[in-house]
Amino acid sequence: MSKLTLDRIFSNPDLNGLTPSEISFSPDGNQVTYLLDSSEDGQRLDLWLYDIAENQSNLLVSSADLDSGRVLSDEDKDRRERKRITDSGIVEYQWSPSGETILIPLEGSLHLLNLSTGRIRMVIGNEQYVTDARYSPDGKQLAYVGNQNIQVADTTSWSVRQLTFDGGDDVNMGIAEFIAQEEMHRFDGYWWSPDARFIAFTRVDTSSIKLSRRFEIDADNFRVFDQRYPYAGTPNATVKLGIVDVYSGAIQYLSLSLDDAYLARVNWLDSDYLMVQIQDREQHVLKVIKVHRNNTEQHVLIEERSDTWINLHDNFLRIKDRDFFIWSSERSGYSHLYLYNTQGRLLGQLTSGEWNVLNVKGADGTHVYFEAYTDGPLERHLYRISFDQEDTQEKLTESGFYHNTFPDFSHGIYVDRYSSPDMPPATAIRHVDGKLINMLRNNTLDEDHPFFPYRRNVGPVEFGELPADDGQSLQYRLIEPAKKQEGEQYPVILMVYGGPGIQRVTREWLSPWMHYMSQRGYGLIQLDNRGSSHRGKAFETPIYGQLGDIEVQDQLQVVRYLRSLAWVDINRLVVFGHSYGGYMTLQLMFKAPDIFKAGISVAPVTDWSLYDTHYTERYLDLPDRNPAGYNASNVLDQIRNTRGKMLIIHGMADDNVLFTNSTKLFKALQDANIQFEMMTYPGAKHGLSGRLINLHRYTLMDEFLDRNLG
Repeated sequence: MSKLTLDRIFSNPDLNGLTPSEISFSPDGNQVTYLLDSSEDGQRLDLWLYDIAENQSNLLVSSADLDSGRVLSDEDKDRRERKRITDSGIVEYQWSPSGETILIPLEGSLHLLNLSTGRIRMVIGNEQYVTDARYSPDGKQLAYVGNQNIQVADTTSWSVRQLTFDGGDDVNMGIAEFIAQEEMHRFDGYWWSPDARFIAFTRVDTSSIKLSRRFEIDADNFRVFDQRYPYAGTPNATVKLGIVDVYSGAIQYLSLSLDDAYLARVNWLDSDYLMVQIQDREQHVLKVIKVHRNNTEQHVLIEERSDTWINLHDNFLRIKDRDFFIWSSERSGYSHLYLYNTQGRLLGQLTSGEWNVLNVKGADGTHVYFEAYTDGPLERHLYRISFDQEDTQEKLTESGFYHNTFPDFSHGIYVDRYSSPDMPPATAIRHVDGKLINMLRNNTLDEDHPFFPYRRNVGPVEFGELPADDGQSLQYRLIEPAKKQEGEQYPVILMVYGGPGIQRVTREWLSPWMHYMSQRGYGLIQLDNRGSSHRGKAFETPIYGQLGDIEVQDQLQVVRYLRSLAWVDINRLVVFGHSYGGYMTLQLMFKAPDIFKAGISVAPVTDWSLYDTHYTERYLDLPDRNPAGYNASNVLDQIRNTRGKMLIIHGMADDNVLFTNSTKLFKALQDANIQFEMMTYPGAKHGLSGRLINLHRYTLMDEFLDRNLG
């Protein structure tokens, strides 16, 4: 049986097998397109097409054939970082509404694939770098952003007209600002009306944000960026919402109260009215406002309030040809679905219980489809329920797996991508009742699967619960050493994230690195502490007002549990985390100095005044209203307690958790004469992506652990 190596983990083919991404149905529902790793380069994506009737997949476009020769713009790099896109090649595409062509954006240019002829040609991008391209609903026009302004092209002649003219310098038209993308997960800055006559768009002016300088250090040079980063407690960008008439070019700005507030979401209710979500600066109030496109009337249809914070979501769904829409709210303590008419009257609650609806996936004439955690927090499933609730809620996916679904409910089908700890991700096409049509990708763990030679070097996976101090249950996942011997003791790595908005413990396929460490003789354990997602407000909100306290208390429950296992060497515990997990690594090292032999902290926040407004203020309020909470949440004043060995890793071009977080920590440790190890990566962003970087840093981690654990 072969042994896993780091070189193999970060080489081709991907040990997880071929897993489709960016899955989309053709407009007629007869075909499915998706992106797949190139056979020549596992970090480059190609476009594939699957014909449902013929049960056949074919390579549609190789990204190698579309090399534009361009370098990604800084703005496009930042956008990909916000979306956590680490691959190259074809990373997005879009069916035309007619289904005759597919648009493929690539490095600032737009390419069009004619499906009947197979011909690909560049249609936009020779003279400027363009992004955010989207077809109009009727397919007759294509909008995009170029030179910081919205432009439209006729999809027959490809003649271009510019619709906005304010863009330039600190003003962007039709592009979501940093806070919207990174923290509100709103990546769109403009929206077509259903009749294709109007475009709603944002005008973003960042001049209100204090200008600061950020250094991006590469291997052979450095660049100075005059970045407007909205630190906690400081001004945000000024955002306006406008409507442009695509034919006349007339622009009308809507009179919305956006001063020191967030434009959270924008949807068209119909071709005359917008549904605009506005969240106040403190994030205690969210208003859903119905606004006429002519700015002649507006009404608050829904108002959500919270003593802590309101989680944003995308669960607004207008039901076509019906006078109502779906909305989700956490007013009961859990995220559930509600039915409203278009005048804002509550018609009824569709779902209920002590579990969370994650997202609305779509609707047909009688049912709404959604993903939720009704079977507990480990498994995500697809459900449906009728609008009038005449039938009971129905689960459509199989138990024992974690599911991600991609629907086309207008044609009664969906793609189901699912996995378990014992099964790598498989992808199936199903009827809306859950019955299998065909397998898109079996990805069976057989002799042809890239993980097959290593399948026996995998330790047992165990799930369980531990009690929190307030009586709530904490889910954990434990991977034992692969070749554990009776009477022997082994080190254990606590893999921590711990931050809000994220869930780590699920019943899905594990990363090959976990199996690699299990093969090396380590146990690995993960726990979702209070503050983590998808467990309801009572589970999330104990962290409000101070970070790094409740989370640490909960993670230390893991240590108490590990003491009860005879095979665990309690004197060789390691904590390891990235981003908020890097922050938690430091908190655990400093607050429990006698417990952890070593800690590896990657891209950590160390001082919350260095992080952005929307995220930080959501949990800590504004700095001038909660100075004690900010001080208690930072790590720099606690470093004298540490005893374990520390390795700190950070990318030198990180524009999310700024590199300053680590340099401040380096200086504090040096002033206290505390020895530590560090590694910085020139040109690397927050995700530290790329084969060479990952091979180096995980090799570095191996050597660090070998030296310090023996």
